[in-house]
Amino acid sequence: MRRFLLNCSLILAAALAFAPLAKTPSRTVVLLTMDGVRWDYPSRDNLPNFARLAREGARAPRLTPVFPSLTFPSHAAIATGCPADLHGIVSNVFLDRSGDRRFSDEKEASWFQEPPLWALAEQRGLRAAVSGWPCSSGPWRGVSPSYYHPFGQSGNDEETERWIEAALSRDEAHRPALVMAWTSGADGPGHAEGPDSEAVRRAMARADRLLGRLLDFLSRDGRKNYATLLLASDHGMTKVTRSIDIASLIPKRGYYPFVAISGPLCNVYCKNQAQEEAVLRALRSAAPNIQIWRKAELPARLRYACPRTGDIILLAPPGTTFAPLGEYKSEAAPKGMHGYDPENCPDMGGIFYAWGAQVAAGTKLPELTTLDVAPTACALLNIPPPPRATGKTIKLQ
Repeated sequence: MRRFLLNCSLILAAALAFAPLAKTPSRTVVLLTMDGVRWDYPSRDNLPNFARLAREGARAPRLTPVFPSLTFPSHAAIATGCPADLHGIVSNVFLDRSGDRRFSDEKEASWFQEPPLWALAEQRGLRAAVSGWPCSSGPWRGVSPSYYHPFGQSGNDEETERWIEAALSRDEAHRPALVMAWTSGADGPGHAEGPDSEAVRRAMARADRLLGRLLDFLSRDGRKNYATLLLASDHGMTKVTRSIDIASLIPKRGYYPFVAISGPLCNVYCKNQAQEEAVLRALRSAAPNIQIWRKAELPARLRYACPRTGDIILLAPPGTTFAPLGEYKSEAAPKGMHGYDPENCPDMGGIFYAWGAQVAAGTKLPELTTLDVAPTACALLNIPPPPRATGKTIKLQ
């Protein structure tokens, strides 16, 4: 009997040693973007919740976007950790001649040539929730997020915030481990009124209030013990004083050359070598202040040359943009623009903050790039980084 009791005691001790003392919630990452928030916007005015985020978490002085510093390529870089020549989203408007498709017509997740974060999470058995992320509708190679909120369905950032809170309020068995959401930030007012306008300051005050509500929510019910908030912007904004009707300078005949304009960037797709030479001659004589490259001549540091890039690439200097085409041609000339080479236009820099679990309060980060966000989110979720990511994991402690 004594030996039996001793054996029972040993079995009970072993069971207690390997049994968890209490159920702890799994890790959660909330990746929120604010469109068009320049690196210096939060410091220009008294924005208490951005200050709280820096005080209680980590802040980088600048988040440098990939080239081109446009919404879709930048969000693709944040989601994949890859530059444009790998992720394949080379502009807000471009042509894919392999499938005779225009990106301006459809913006499904299938356009990504590298896996976005939500696909990586789902493939590892983690639930993902995506709201309004640029280029996120439909599955990526058969994988969709568990919860999806389409762009434009919410109508405003406040409803997106409530959707995030509802997703994170689910019981642990159904709660997403990864939440990715786009918000409007200050992009619209920055284009319409310029980066130094009162409209931008009002937009930043609204963004600050949204941030405060989200921080308060994440601080309740112990969420800060397992949830990490990553806040980033896709690009900054600079003043624009001149618009060039570049399309009128390009000799056009029929569908080709196909001219794809987004802000200061223009990709020109030519039918053949003779047409390419004719376009180059016309542009070099009529637009001397514009940077003009053949695809093969693109600087390697831009990481931009790929099958979806135009045969000819044009880039206007900061302060200048290209007049839009088609349905956007009648729009008023913008007073603010992005899309420039970040190396030559510091105003393209955005913001990056981290807060919550696994983040040490008051951490001062170095300057980062949008390529660093995806590997960091994966590290926080304890899953492998994107397979071809070129960014680094950010140390948050």
